[in-house]
Amino acid sequence: MSDDTPYTPPAAPAMQESPVSPAVQSAGRWFYWIVGLSVINTIMSMSGSTTSFVMGLAMTAVSDALFSEMKIIAFAIDAVVLAFFAFVGMQAVRGRLWAFYLGIVVYAIDALIYLAFGDWMPVAFHGLALFFIARGAITLIGERQQRA
Repeated sequence: MSDDTPYTPPAAPAMQESPVSPAVQSAGRWFYWIVGLSVINTIMSMSGSTTSFVMGLAMTAVSDALFSEMKIIAFAIDAVVLAFFAFVGMQAVRGRLWAFYLGIVVYAIDALIYLAFGDWMPVAFHGLALFFIARGAITLIGERQQRA
């Protein structure tokens, strides 16, 4: 008896990622807060307001100030910076250690921009955010070592 149906190999088992702990996810969500408040800061800046959140990004504040007469350029720069941090946050929440490292480095550079202008409140808040983000990265490292 012959079977005319073509051979189909068995499906490969799905790659299962290890579950990400709530502590790691919470640390990764700091990047979402940074993006959200920076979006509000950008909108307020482009509408002529002088008020801003201390948690916002210096990179977007500088681009808004430098290109206040060319808002489309400021908006484009802001969009790239904000998309970067949103992507880093998305990857960090998924437990990607490289995203934590990259986000920490870029956010620390952002803090240095505020430091160069002597704006201490955002520097302090960046330090707080960096503490909690780094704590999430350390937690993730510990979880990986436990699974190994």
